[in-house]
Amino acid sequence: MPQQRQIDVFVFENVNLLDISGPVQAFHSASAPDHVFYTHRFISPDGKNVRTSCGMEIVAQGSIQNINPVADLLIPGGDGIDAFLEDREISTAIRAFASQTKNQRLISICSGALLLAAAGVLDGRRATTHWSRAQIVKSRYPRVLWELDTIYTKSDRIYTSAGVSTGIDLALAIIEEDCGRTLSLEVAQELVVYLKRSGGQRQFSQLLQAQQQAEPDLIKLIDKISGNPAYNWTLSELAKASNMSPRTLDRKFNQSLGISPVQFVELTRLEQAKILLAKGRSMKQVASLCGFGDLQKMRRCFSRHLGVTTSEYLQHFGRE
Repeated sequence: MPQQRQIDVFVFENVNLLDISGPVQAFHSASAPDHVFYTHRFISPDGKNVRTSCGMEIVAQGSIQNINPVADLLIPGGDGIDAFLEDREISTAIRAFASQTKNQRLISICSGALLLAAAGVLDGRRATTHWSRAQIVKSRYPRVLWELDTIYTKSDRIYTSAGVSTGIDLALAIIEEDCGRTLSLEVAQELVVYLKRSGGQRQFSQLLQAQQQAEPDLIKLIDKISGNPAYNWTLSELAKASNMSPRTLDRKFNQSLGISPVQFVELTRLEQAKILLAKGRSMKQVASLCGFGDLQKMRRCFSRHLGVTTSEYLQHFGRE
């Protein structure tokens, strides 16, 4: 049976509540009736209570100067994190914790990674953070190996996660490391996180990215594609649906999204196939509903974009 681990959660004024509650609840839910795997306490900069960005007050049980030397340290994010990026006392405490030779983890959620980067403990390491911080972290902390298109990273004992809810994904991965896949999936089921994602998956879907970045005259076409992925979306049909020439449509897609319209169709089918497979639909049904035509084409698509077969995807990220 895995040993009990304590997690010290650093809290501060204007911290993002979901950065805390998501992973903490996941760890708490991992406890068995006869054994508590994880315990936690909240520590603040000065040991005083803090108020989250949504107004909830958190009772601190210690300060960052008295981190438990045998506990993991979890640092969430939020707008309040920026006030501590130049705080030498906190940076020193983080560096001292990271320099330990024990097996304690240093974990950041969302923009909490900026505090780790400011302390210098991410230099030369893979890390991620919220996509909205991309420009800042690349220019301010160039020694960090930023992987901003992933939902979480692990580098030795240092773990980082991307935006907000991905803290749950990271917590599930840690629970799997400590307690096994079965318990991790049970926690995911309890939290109604029906699809357990891997660290290598994108922070947000291709469809969401398209809705944010596409030109207005492409949005309607994107909606048509996502609403009917099984349609025979050839370049000619796509051009007809958008009232553009094939050449103009191809140019606009590449300018807005960096991919061709035909590639976008394939990625849209992939996104929807992942959802349907996770819901328990058969591979044959999914291949038909998503427009792949046959199983072999769907398998090649999964292998090309995710590096796994459909069967491997289900084994790792779907229902048992």
